[in-house]
Amino acid sequence: MKFKMVHNNFNVRDLDKSLQFYREALDMHETRRVTASDGAFIIVYLGDNAHGTHLLELTWMRDMDRPY
Repeated sequence: MKFKMVHNNFNVRDLDKSLQFYREALDMHETRRVTASDGAFIIVYLGDNAHGTHLLELTWMRDMDRPY
């Protein structure tokens, strides 16, 4: 059986700072965003438009009050 890596996930404490880092360091940009209706979490998918369909998923959770 052959597997394909579709995406990886990182939980982040500061979403804006993380988005800036991946944009500046790896030229990755937001491709899609999912926001919980109650604001409990935001999931942002990043891609680099150069290496296929792999995405980096950043997950921010409102109630996380300490570093991961």
